[in-house]
Amino acid sequence: MKLTRRDFLRLGGVTAVAAGTAGCSVIGQKLDQNELPETLTVPTAVPGTVPFTQSGPDLPSQAVNPVRRLLNRAGYGPVPGEVERVTQLGLAAYLEEQLNPEAIEDTASDLIARHQTLYQMDVSQLLEQEPKDATIALIGSTFMRARYSKRQLYEAMVEFWSDHFNIYLRKEPLMPLAKIVDDRDVIRPYALSNFRELLGASAQSPAMLLYLDNISNEKGHPNENYARELLELHTLGVAGGYSQQDVQEVARILTGWTVARRGRLRGQFIFDEDRHDFGEKQVLGQTFPAGRGEAEVIELLDLLAAHPATANFLATKLVRRFVADDAPADLVTQVAEAYLQNDGEIKAMLRVIFLSETFATAPPKLKRPHAYMISVLRTLHVEFRLGRGRAIADWMEVMGQPLFFWPPPNGYPDVSEAWAANLLPRWNFALALLHDEIPGATVPFDDILAAGEAETTEAAIQLFAGLVYGRSLEDAELSLFTDYIDNASLQNDEAQGRLRDCVALMLASPEIQWT
Repeated sequence: MKLTRRDFLRLGGVTAVAAGTAGCSVIGQKLDQNELPETLTVPTAVPGTVPFTQSGPDLPSQAVNPVRRLLNRAGYGPVPGEVERVTQLGLAAYLEEQLNPEAIEDTASDLIARHQTLYQMDVSQLLEQEPKDATIALIGSTFMRARYSKRQLYEAMVEFWSDHFNIYLRKEPLMPLAKIVDDRDVIRPYALSNFRELLGASAQSPAMLLYLDNISNEKGHPNENYARELLELHTLGVAGGYSQQDVQEVARILTGWTVARRGRLRGQFIFDEDRHDFGEKQVLGQTFPAGRGEAEVIELLDLLAAHPATANFLATKLVRRFVADDAPADLVTQVAEAYLQNDGEIKAMLRVIFLSETFATAPPKLKRPHAYMISVLRTLHVEFRLGRGRAIADWMEVMGQPLFFWPPPNGYPDVSEAWAANLLPRWNFALALLHDEIPGATVPFDDILAAGEAETTEAAIQLFAGLVYGRSLEDAELSLFTDYIDNASLQNDEAQGRLRDCVALMLASPEIQWT
């Protein structure tokens, strides 16, 4: 069913409650589905935590559970039973667990990755494949790993760096194939590592060099595209103190930094000495002596990665992504200092962010469409059937964030203003999902009711409120839903349909979208 904004608002009081891609392997699915808790209880309060109140522009005040906040912002939201586990573990301990993803047993996600055939191919094999198949594999793998993985912070950082080092799949026909290599060999290995290592890997990424035209950068005819974005978007930032002369000199340093077009190295990064400008250069006041080749690129990347402007730029972006649209200056300073004191270690910056009082007390932040969709699927433990991911990809496009399809090199925006005007597709997505109208996606509705031992309408509503909001409903809120269902028996098909409407409305509410 489709719900217009007018239809949505006609339900009146019900909405007031809210105010207070490709499939994975069958094995991976089964492992994940078996983890639905045998029993589900409605939370009233979280032991050991003290919810605080947050508010924002045009939003009502609401209590915030610190555990749910961390799960929503340092990942894609809790699956059933996860809030209780993290509460017992403790926030700091959970964060350390997430900062060391290699130690997390994550069989389902590993199987999903292992069954992505194109990811296992070397470049020469990949170049013989269909770019359309690569697009499906890349988007499907990214989406499904975010949905199923227990390494939630890692997946969130993969998304962050994929935006930071944005590559547009439609730049040219072979780009999807090159981007699979970039995702596999650049973004994922270094997502929680060291920024200098990540920067260096990106600088040798065929996808990046193709996207920003460095394959056309040669002595006598320099192309400044990659040089400019390296300074403006990847390191120093637009206010980082560099000049147009610096851009030109960086472009000269990067001449011959390219991709092989033929031969046994076709499609791989190479340094072509014949196209390199071996003259002396000056960048940010530092002299790069004449007569050197690859060494001066290494020196350039070292210079940029260690620069205070880079520390400030990265800190600002991370704080904006995870804390607030208007990044608090004090926290940015602390995160930048952590970067400089720890030689660019990404984990050090994240510890400062997620353990700060500023994070805990930050105003609401609107989930981007990708994060919203995955959080809904995780909340309800939605199952996917193999090979039916096209419908999910279509919804991602309708919501405005199809993965890897942002043309400019700055990546999808992080601020709520960019997404707040397109919320109707989210409402329709929630309704379609709850009414089994998305091919390949199944909400285990009966299993959830059984696990929660919900035999009455009231119990069922409270059960789903616990999953969606992390709390039970107050009497006034509960009555709005029970009145809508008209207290009919859950054995009644119409009552079941209305209960699904109620859950969809919960999922469309500000309380789950603004976290």
